[in-house]
Amino acid sequence: MKVRYLVKYTKASEIKFISHLDLMRTIQRIIRRAGLPIEYSKGFNPHMTISIAQPLSVGVYSKGEYMDVVFTEEVDTRFILDKLNENTPSGVKFLDVVKVEKGETGKAPQAMAIIDAAEYIMKLKCTNVKEVITSLEQVKNMPQWNIMKKSKSGEKEVDIKPLIKDLSIKSSENLLVLEVVTACGSRENLSPSLLADYIKEHVEYIDKEAFVDIERLDMYAYKNNKLVPLNKFF
Repeated sequence: MKVRYLVKYTKASEIKFISHLDLMRTIQRIIRRAGLPIEYSKGFNPHMTISIAQPLSVGVYSKGEYMDVVFTEEVDTRFILDKLNENTPSGVKFLDVVKVEKGETGKAPQAMAIIDAAEYIMKLKCTNVKEVITSLEQVKNMPQWNIMKKSKSGEKEVDIKPLIKDLSIKSSENLLVLEVVTACGSRENLSPSLLADYIKEHVEYIDKEAFVDIERLDMYAYKNNKLVPLNKFF
């Protein structure tokens, strides 16, 4: 009997430069060490039935990552959570496990198919906090936020402003701190790095050479016209 679970986990700042592929290998090792009954694909090169909801870019860390896993039998969700955390290395922590029940129409959608938004905290170094906030407020009033976006078919200019669902502005010493909710997923997507590039280009007093600290807080899907965290969707 196949049973699917949605697992919420973290990728800490200390491992933010680890690639998605290396993180996947780490997760596979954790599951093997935990002795959980993971399902494997058929064929000459069997692999674990794991699906990451929305891979993180290198350099971004998170306290709200999700993956679908399929087991060959039902296991108590608390037991799964405990076994994963008993076998995880530093930098990864498992926060929640939810059994994904089949819907009225049959198979429930995978996490990657339901994501609508993601929440981030972005910290940008600046030379004058007061002036940078004034400059950003002026930019917020612009009708369009156009920037060149790279894709497989080349570069094209896109307006990213409609992809920003919420934006609040704060400051801390020499940092501009943005709490932002953006479109995320297969339907429409705004990467935080592209948003950071736009802000660097158009907002005055930003240190354009400094590294932008980006943390993903959670990912959301619409349920009854309201954004809810993915682990509250099913």
